[in-house]
Amino acid sequence: MIETTHLPEGTFQTAPDIAYNIILHKILDGEYPPGAKLSRRKMAEATHVSVIPVIEALKRLEEVGLVVSKPQWGSRVTVPTREKVLHTFQLREAVECQVARILSQQITQEQTAQMMSIATELDIVPYDDTSAVDSRNRHWEFHNGLAACTGNDLLVKTLDRANLFWILCQALSTTAPRKQYPRYWHRKLIDDIISGDAERAERSMREHVLDALPPLLEALDN
Repeated sequence: MIETTHLPEGTFQTAPDIAYNIILHKILDGEYPPGAKLSRRKMAEATHVSVIPVIEALKRLEEVGLVVSKPQWGSRVTVPTREKVLHTFQLREAVECQVARILSQQITQEQTAQMMSIATELDIVPYDDTSAVDSRNRHWEFHNGLAACTGNDLLVKTLDRANLFWILCQALSTTAPRKQYPRYWHRKLIDDIISGDAERAERSMREHVLDALPPLLEALDN
């Protein structure tokens, strides 16, 4: 499950943590679409906490790029623009390609087995309206998991932010034609990473990441 406040099960969560995670998922699930106003009072009611924790949660959501706040205007869900989409994909491409290069030299057998299991599920489970949320979460787990395998927390945190914005953008491309991916689309990426060839791993990751860009740009232009 997508969550940027990572807490073990049963761990006490502060009121800002609770508000942050609830609002985050409502944004990513499309309940609060791009441009939606996030009234502090209404957010307090929705999250069952007071206004002060909501204010902190909204600030954190602003820091990861999902919320925009202005004086006399309030807080609203970020509206993706062509420029923001392009800049985010440039960042995502750079980080994920570096992840692929690093893993081509150091991924372990245990990590490979774990990531190949997720890749196989992504390749064989049909994508439709009933599986959209699970598929989104598994894609998050796949890409975030690859970054985590590098052991570089900075890469993981940077990719988190880029992928949160990418998921927000997905709401814009729901009416765009869905591309039929090759049957081994995700497994091929893992195969290329474990080849030990850094250039091959990077090329495969770049193709994988940039494949999602045209539908988003098409949706923005329509």
